[in-house]
Amino acid sequence: MRGFIGLPEAYTPGTVALISIHKVCLILEPNFILVNKWVWIVDDMFLESDIYSPNGTTFQITPADLAQHVTWMGTVNAKLNAGSNYFVEVGHNGNGNIEDSDDIATGKQCGSGPIEYADQIDTPLEFQKPLGTGTNLWPANALLYPYTTACTNLDALKVWWATTTNRDAFAHVSHTFTHEDEDNATYYDVTREISWNSAWLKQVGIAAASKFSPKGIIPPAITGLHNGDALRAWKDNGIVNVVGDNTRPPLLNTQNEHWPLITTVAANGYAGIQITPRWATNIYYNCNLPDCTVLEWINTSAGKGDWYALLAVEKNTNTRHLLGLHHDPYMFHQANLNYQTASETTINGVSTKYSMLQAWVETIVQEMIRLVNWPIISMKHDDIATAFANRMARDGCGASLTFNVDPTAQTITGVTLTTTGNTCPTTLPVTVPGTVTSTQGFVTEQVGSDPLTIWVPMSGSPVTFTLSKPIPL
Repeated sequence: MRGFIGLPEAYTPGTVALISIHKVCLILEPNFILVNKWVWIVDDMFLESDIYSPNGTTFQITPADLAQHVTWMGTVNAKLNAGSNYFVEVGHNGNGNIEDSDDIATGKQCGSGPIEYADQIDTPLEFQKPLGTGTNLWPANALLYPYTTACTNLDALKVWWATTTNRDAFAHVSHTFTHEDEDNATYYDVTREISWNSAWLKQVGIAAASKFSPKGIIPPAITGLHNGDALRAWKDNGIVNVVGDNTRPPLLNTQNEHWPLITTVAANGYAGIQITPRWATNIYYNCNLPDCTVLEWINTSAGKGDWYALLAVEKNTNTRHLLGLHHDPYMFHQANLNYQTASETTINGVSTKYSMLQAWVETIVQEMIRLVNWPIISMKHDDIATAFANRMARDGCGASLTFNVDPTAQTITGVTLTTTGNTCPTTLPVTVPGTVTSTQGFVTEQVGSDPLTIWVPMSGSPVTFTLSKPIPL
């Protein structure tokens, strides 16, 4: 939900004339068409995942798996309501490309090879590292990113991503270079995790994608969020927003579930990094087939039933989130995009070969378009972070809308928007039935079958719009 201020199609005497921005869509315009921002982020691209079951097996996605998802995204968009735009976002780990290339290389094409270090010791989930502590895991001589295109191009997965049409079908964000856990990491290590992956993303062309987010990352395993040294390294390398994990209450804003959390020195060791909420699902990071994720669901989350029981839980849970107007992204991983060895899944009586991500999306999408005619729009990482920040800013502006009434003609002739002090750090959306006599040069929007929305900057004075066609009282 964009937090619209709107007018009713018809006004009856006694209806309040001063309406809070939070309430207007529900009270005044219950049939108003809403845009739902929906983001799927796939972590661990270029890495190999240890699979939960069968134990001792691994999986890494192939170009053939990805190519099928490009085709499939087009079929999803064809099903969605008017105004929709669906795409998947991918989080990349460049060291995986170097590992794969080094396995193929003859001689020293990849120099000294990928970054390697000893296994890390797990910390408690919300461990807060004392500033300045920890041990460097990266080599002491790891200064500047050293790899050549002769090295990176040995990997068929990298070559696939370098094709512009493949790359631009997805959105992209950094997931750090090696995926080092950052709860107990040093400033030295985290600086290299960010800067080397940034250099790799530029070298292989992903940073030039049409939907690339340079200001954010997916923290590896959502670690480092209580490590002030890690957060400072992020900020020093241009990272100002990250995604969190909604299963962990300390990473959520306790004032409003639709707001991001902004880090503080007391809680996180460093202030000013935005944590955008993100949903986990029962499609587990270390599973590439339904039998695996069902077993892990049963063993770790008290799940009961088969693949279809799991999908039913996901449908009921996540349509509720979407109908609740949550824009939080969803967490998936590269193993979940296994298509080549997948079996068919039957959804609403139709059996089709799907990866687990595809089956999940199809289940939720088909339920949403059955229930509502809202557009669904995907946004890249930096844009959804901005949307969350703007939503929090709007909610703090005390916006209200007054109906301007002609008592003789018994009509509503227009609306006047005010805020506290008639200022606001971001624009406010005013939604009207029909048109207005002048939009005053402000940005306007109509998505799908939306009514007209005017994005209004508040610069010190109330803003009034006159309706082209007055509404009878």
